[in-house]
Amino acid sequence: MNARTLRMIMLGAALATTLAASPAARAGFDVDFGAAVRVNDDTDLYFAISSRYFDRDRREVDHWGRRCDDPDDLAVALFIGRHSGRSLNEIFDLRHRGRTWWEIGVRFGIPADAWFVPVRRDPGPPYGKAYGHWKKRGRDERRTLVLSDRDARNLVAVRVMHEYYGVSAELAMEWRSGGTDLSVLVSDQYRERHHVSKDKGKSKHESHDHPGHGHGKNK
Repeated sequence: MNARTLRMIMLGAALATTLAASPAARAGFDVDFGAAVRVNDDTDLYFAISSRYFDRDRREVDHWGRRCDDPDDLAVALFIGRHSGRSLNEIFDLRHRGRTWWEIGVRFGIPADAWFVPVRRDPGPPYGKAYGHWKKRGRDERRTLVLSDRDARNLVAVRVMHEYYGVSAELAMEWRSGGTDLSVLVSDQYRERHHVSKDKGKSKHESHDHPGHGHGKNK
C-alpha cells in the first residue's frame, strides 16, 4: 500500500467519523413518511412525528391528541408516559382532576433532571427562570423545584425538537421563543427538510406559498 492510498483511507475514515458525530446523524428519528401522512396537515404530521419519537401506537396518539385543547399537552403527556411507564389513560385522568404537569410527573417519579436538556449558556426567556432554579437545586438538594405548566410545555418542546431533528438545544429554544405550538414547529421543520410545502404537500418548486407559523402562547 503506497502513501497516497494510505492517506485516502485515513481521510475517508476521518470523514465517516465526522458524519457519524453530526447532530443529524445522531438524531435518527426523522424519516420521510411518504403518502402515509398528510404532510400539509399540521395535526396529522404532528401525530405521526409524536408516534415515532415517543414510540407509541399511532391510533393511541390520535385518540388522546384530539382531546387536547393545547397540542403541546400531548407531548408532555407522552413524555411523562415514556419516563414513568404509565398509560396515557392514567396520566390524563390526573390531568382532568386538575393536577399540573409537574405534580403528575412527581406523582409518577419523574426526576427533575429529565425535564432539562443541558445547554452551553444560560438561556433567556421563557427558559431562564426554570433553568436557574434547576441549576441552584443541583448545588443544594434541599431546594424545591416546581415547574409551571408553561415551563413543562416549553421544556418538552425543546427536547422533542433537539432529539428528533438533532439540532442544538439553543436552536430549538430559538425556534420556540415566539411561543409557536410544537405541532407547527415540528411540521414546518419536516416540510423544510423533506422539500415539500404546506400547499397540498407539493414540492417547494411547485408552490410559492410559505407555511404558517401558528400563534404565540401567553399562558
